[in-house]
Amino acid sequence: MPAGSLHAGQLVFSRAGRDQGRPFLVLGMAGPDRVYLVDGKLRRVAKPKIKNVLHVQPVNQTATIIQERLSRKEMITDAEIRQAIAQLLGTGGAS
Repeated sequence: MPAGSLHAGQLVFSRAGRDQGRPFLVLGMAGPDRVYLVDGKLRRVAKPKIKNVLHVQPVNQTATIIQERLSRKEMITDAEIRQAIAQLLGTGGAS
């Protein structure tokens, strides 16, 4: 999967590693084939997970608020990440 098919704010699921099956939001690109992932719990905005794009399963859903704020270079909190993931998964508010 080309890294260009992933974008900031996009919901993805980990396909490999200890975090397999966990939902994350793409925080940004870490190179041609790596992405920064955050979930607001174990992987916070201050220390995102760097993962190979082959090890993530993209979902055709994007947290548009997060995407817009990242494009404006605004700070994003872990609570906002958790809330955005919960909304995209349909599980309600922040957890």
